[in-house]
Amino acid sequence: MKTSALFAAMLAIFPLRVSFAAVPTKEVMNSKVLEILNLPLENRVQVTKGLNQDLYKDYITVAFSETQSMRLRWRALMMAAEARREKATPDLLKASSHKQWFMRNAALVALAEFNNNEAQKLAKSLLKDKALVVRSAAVEVLQANPRPEVRDLLWEEMSEKHNFRNKESLWIRAQIVEALAQKPSDHELKLFTKLIEDRDERVQSAAVTGLEKLTGVSLGESKMSRQKLIGLWQNYVRREKLQL
Repeated sequence: MKTSALFAAMLAIFPLRVSFAAVPTKEVMNSKVLEILNLPLENRVQVTKGLNQDLYKDYITVAFSETQSMRLRWRALMMAAEARREKATPDLLKASSHKQWFMRNAALVALAEFNNNEAQKLAKSLLKDKALVVRSAAVEVLQANPRPEVRDLLWEEMSEKHNFRNKESLWIRAQIVEALAQKPSDHELKLFTKLIEDRDERVQSAAVTGLEKLTGVSLGESKMSRQKLIGLWQNYVRREKLQL
């Protein structure tokens, strides 16, 4: 009896505080959506005709779920974009700043399909992304609309440290030059000429394409090796003193 009274008194002075660890909410996945996402592309498109709008929230749930595989999350985000197209932009922009590279990549690819204006804006910022694959996707989006300011950004990327590894040129640099060489501007002759001496043969080869278009000159034969063609252009540039 005394023990009970003492315990009651202590409770009055020191109220009992019980703390419970937060129990994570279990994600609820729509099994129908998971089945659809596991189907091949053609089957997914066929099965979801007329259903996409109703399944949009379920697609988004899967896309942002940390428990699902990269493959399913990618597919889910793309299916969500397919469902609402431009109206999916807010969720796609949210995904574009996700910590995982494949979400940023998927967001950019989807926006390029359904909201090009936002895709162009996003691609400019993702040129600096830490993931090489994401930067590459940004170049691909930007080359579809190479306005002068976009071209300037791409030229700047050629010398950025993140496009080198241990001072070795990464393949994205050649991708950038290939994009710039599609419709080169006259004032870029000097830039393409400089790249003919780049240490990366892939960059040199892409620069040849730009020089051919700017000068109207075609050197060598169609079956000539890339290395020999580059050598011919290096000699031509020095001989003609093209904007050196």
